Amino acid sequence: MRRAGPGVAAVAAAACAIVVAGCGGSDGGTVTLNYVGPLDPGGTNVAAAKECSQQSGGKYKIAMFPVANSADATRELFVRRLAAGDKNMDIINMDTIYTPEFAEAGWLTEMTGAQKEDALQDVLEGPAQSVTWKDKVYGIPTNTNVQLLWYRKDLVPKPPETWDEMIAMAKKLPPGEGNILEQGQKYEGYVVWFNNLVASAGGEIVNEEGEPVLNEAAVKAATIIRDVARSGRADPSLSTAQEDPARLAFEAGKGAFLLNWPYVYAAARADAETSEVTAKVFKNMGYARWPGVNKGEPSKVSIGGANLGIPKTGKNPKLATEAALCMTSEKWQRQEAIKEGLPPVMNAVYDDAEVRKVYPFADLLREQLKDSVVRPPTPSYSDVTLAIQDSLHPPASIDPQKSIDTLRDRLKTLADGGMY
Repeated sequence: MRRAGPGVAAVAAAACAIVVAGCGGSDGGTVTLNYVGPLDPGGTNVAAAKECSQQSGGKYKIAMFPVANSADATRELFVRRLAAGDKNMDIINMDTIYTPEFAEAGWLTEMTGAQKEDALQDVLEGPAQSVTWKDKVYGIPTNTNVQLLWYRKDLVPKPPETWDEMIAMAKKLPPGEGNILEQGQKYEGYVVWFNNLVASAGGEIVNEEGEPVLNEAAVKAATIIRDVARSGRADPSLSTAQEDPARLAFEAGKGAFLLNWPYVYAAARADAETSEVTAKVFKNMGYARWPGVNKGEPSKVSIGGANLGIPKTGKNPKLATEAALCMTSEKWQRQEAIKEGLPPVMNAVYDDAEVRKVYPFADLLREQLKDSVVRPPTPSYSDVTLAIQDSLHPPASIDPQKSIDTLRDRLKTLADGGMY
């Protein structure tokens, strides 16, 4: 049957709570399964845990242990406890970038047989890739995310197909009004921008062995970032901009183009209730596929979201997998989309009438997800992402060929087991 805001201190607190509570494995034959991960603000995954526990007929009870909604802090917790053979984590909510590292280390239960079929049933290609490592499946896709282009229809009658077109369109608009709003701070969001461009140009950053495979696609990607930064139409704060400041600048009428995740649409709709400026922006807020690099070639952008992983050292991995499949069923995919604003991984959910009210761009989102790519698939991702940031920041200072050569050397050093 197919799947019938705190800081680092919160992670430490959760770890302590798991140790205290985890040893009580059962209650009259009922196995207590510890779920470790961020809680949905609207309570959807808590409700799913409660209902799935009830529907199990006494086989299991899911206990929720919240951690920080921070990929870096949560990864640190998981790595520390999994490496120590922790027996008190049964289901873990993983950022999509954890899969290669955790699978290569041997920490995750491989999905096989009927459970593998259930885990991937009706799942879009992008989310399916995010739980796959070396042709094996190590998790259950839970929710997903992908960036789109948001633009002002009153300023731009037709959305650009490529980055070069977008820069040209922006230059025809007054400074400030025609700005391109991207994430250019030295952090993970900047890596997403670079990875999107490399993939859209037909390239990749590293292979599964972590060896750099940077080519002319990477040079083109670096050139585009540099060109945006020097175009006179980049927001002045580009080198320090993250997702939310970029969103707020767009809502304030300080840009014609915004590259960002789907949450910005619901946020603008809500803010339009109390701001005349945002109301005007939202009225004219268009959406389109993330711009490509080469004319006639559709973009390929980085997938976000989360997966549920089953640690090998948990009390009952088979039962934990059953519980995780229940928590990510079509019903709960639908609820997460409607109540939490988290794009679903299952194809059929995009056709649901209520979901389409929340996502009037559902077909576009599904189309973009079908062509999505994972960020550099390597067990040493945490080092790779830092190498990218160090080699390509700040945006305006990029020397395309030289910067990519530097990045290639650093990635080769990492692949050889060294440190740069």
